Amino acid sequence: MVEKLVVHALTHPGALRPANEDTIAVGDWTAANTLKQPKRFEFTVNQATDEPLLVAVADGMGGHGGGDVASYSAVAQVQRHLPNLSSAAGMARALESANAALYDMMREGEGPPGMGTTIAALALTPGGVVVGNVGDSRIYRFDGDSLVQLSTDDTPGPKLADGRTALHTSPIITQSLGGHPDFAGIEPHVAEEPPAPGVRYLLCSDGLTDLVGPEAILARLNVRDDAESVSALFSDAMAAGGRDNISIVLVRLLESGAAGP
Repeated sequence: MVEKLVVHALTHPGALRPANEDTIAVGDWTAANTLKQPKRFEFTVNQATDEPLLVAVADGMGGHGGGDVASYSAVAQVQRHLPNLSSAAGMARALESANAALYDMMREGEGPPGMGTTIAALALTPGGVVVGNVGDSRIYRFDGDSLVQLSTDDTPGPKLADGRTALHTSPIITQSLGGHPDFAGIEPHVAEEPPAPGVRYLLCSDGLTDLVGPEAILARLNVRDDAESVSALFSDAMAAGGRDNISIVLVRLLESGAAGP
């Protein structure tokens, strides 16, 4: 039975971008600045009994004005729906609400026309793990042996056999939260599964996955120390050019009494 979870989170502008348009959230903590070292969190699952614990990565769309506003506002909107995130349907409604809220902000002059963001979100309750995404920010599950992508890339072109991972990375995304001058609806990708001790979930922006492939990610997760894994993944992305903002959040589920990494 999962009774504890440990989270390590990092967000950074990367090597080339002058500012960070990503936003990450762990519980009620939100960051849209620069973290040079992973920040560690520890929670007991019974703290999430009344409402789920939310972990999220949102990537303000490059080339669109107000990407930082869009990513921060989208995460904040999903956080407002915490009591409803215990099911896939509730996650989908929260993401749809975040999309509508961005268009409301644009109409009211609280953000530039066309501002948009991707998002990948995970909600943990004592009974389950719920994931949802829009865009190309990703969620992976790592069980100690295999790395499985749970999110679906909203990118054009063919997919691999599992229907999720884009065969070729692309700067083009086919849906996002916001991202257009006039309202456009979305179809969030959502799923739920039972929690399992020892499983880790990696949430990240494409500033990581455009530069570091699944095999390299798997190798970096095959260590005991989660802070080391996050730091190594960040270093790999920077060594490959760091051409975009980089956000990485690693969640580990633990049994009662197990030592957090």
